Amino acid sequence: MNSTNTEKNIDKDIGTIEEVVTQCMASAPGTIADSAIGAATVQRPLQNDVILKGSTWAAIWHMAWPLFLNMVTIALASFCDLWVAGKLGSNTQAAIGMGGQIWFFMVLLAVALSAGTNALVSRFWGEGSLEKTIQAARQSILFAVGFGVVSAAIGLVACRPLMHLLGATPEVEQLGWDYLKFDLLAQMPFTVLWVTNSIFRAKGSVKVPMAIMALITAQVIVLDIGLCIWPFHCGIAGIGMSWGIASILGVTLSFYLLKRSEISECLNVRIMLKETSWEWFSRLMNIGMPACIQDLSWVGGNFVLFFVLAHTANPTGAQASWAVGMRIEEMIGGFPIYALAMALATIIGQNLGANQPERAERAGWQVTAIGAGLNTVIALILFFGADPIGHMMSSDPQVIEYSVQYLKIVGLSQPLVAIWLILMGGMNGAGYTRWPMYATVACLTFFRLPLAWYLTVNQSMGPMGTWIAISLSSIIVGILFIWRFKTGVWKFQKV
Repeated sequence: MNSTNTEKNIDKDIGTIEEVVTQCMASAPGTIADSAIGAATVQRPLQNDVILKGSTWAAIWHMAWPLFLNMVTIALASFCDLWVAGKLGSNTQAAIGMGGQIWFFMVLLAVALSAGTNALVSRFWGEGSLEKTIQAARQSILFAVGFGVVSAAIGLVACRPLMHLLGATPEVEQLGWDYLKFDLLAQMPFTVLWVTNSIFRAKGSVKVPMAIMALITAQVIVLDIGLCIWPFHCGIAGIGMSWGIASILGVTLSFYLLKRSEISECLNVRIMLKETSWEWFSRLMNIGMPACIQDLSWVGGNFVLFFVLAHTANPTGAQASWAVGMRIEEMIGGFPIYALAMALATIIGQNLGANQPERAERAGWQVTAIGAGLNTVIALILFFGADPIGHMMSSDPQVIEYSVQYLKIVGLSQPLVAIWLILMGGMNGAGYTRWPMYATVACLTFFRLPLAWYLTVNQSMGPMGTWIAISLSSIIVGILFIWRFKTGVWKFQKV
């Protein structure tokens, strides 16, 4: 079997979306060598392989800037959701915040699968095994379809009881259901999209997810405004509809681009079903489940924090400010760091596959330094810009007051948040996920939550107590991850 993946000139003027994303895919370096079926290997010209050879700064730049733009587009969509919700009132903002946590809780299996996919695909791609790369991608997609269906069904059944349990007022609970009954239907396509984007990232084709998410974001923004405000006036339900429609576009385009790539056989349904085995499921979940539990501790902890804030003097105002503050923190302080963490995961995975652990570690510290510096600037912006940001996001005086407190207190922890998330991403890319799980659960569950209850309720500090607990726990977990990454134990993880 002979096949080649030729690089194309991405600088020429192109006029269609298909050409844009095709050029993006073609920019990934490398060719596929002639090989026998069953022993396929990837041979990429070393002088062009920026992830495995040359300056690690160049590798970081190659991976980070498309992922950064990817996260910027997601942030724009998230900002539009929050801005539209603000136009509809504080109850809607609280419902969006609570509903968003429930949505993410339901997508945790996709997060687990995505972590396993990235670790396996990047490791196999780095070591040069095309056959293993295709197998890992194929099984990841199959399990993504199943997980998406299950999580959507569970979410639709459990969302209203969860909102009631978390202390939502009847108005917020009804608005949350109006939003989630549409948004949760997007679970299946978004789970698959999450995994296919991980496949592209793991082999270094970072411009493809960027192009897909840019299209999705544009659609979400247009639909949010059109469905929620004018001309259709669907209210909060329009936000859920927007994401549902956009998810179908995204997964369709993703499949089309995979079919045109060098790993197109990962979409072969017949082989996909034939190869399905407990071994592949186990390999994916051994890496992914600890990563899933990490996120579960964060999302579950957020549920508990909603419950804690329900015991304040103004629960709706406190919960709405939590939604505002968290979204703002994610948009300007979180999304760029997530991009760096995803970039590092691929760099570490591929370099460990190529038996270059020292290069992987060097890149880890370099990316961490970039993230810490970036979020130091973000911390200053959140602290000194808290008041105008709060007024921009809400017209409710109480929500503004609590939001300003959140941005100032939680903003101070942003450099350590960056360090924590980036080093966690790097260790996840190595397939080393168990220790990060233990550390994250300890800090975000067993330290953060009791402290939040004690300060907010027992000491009558109100939302301020919760904000302090969030900030302190983030600082501690960041310090722990610096120590663990420095030990280098993650470099010896087998996948």
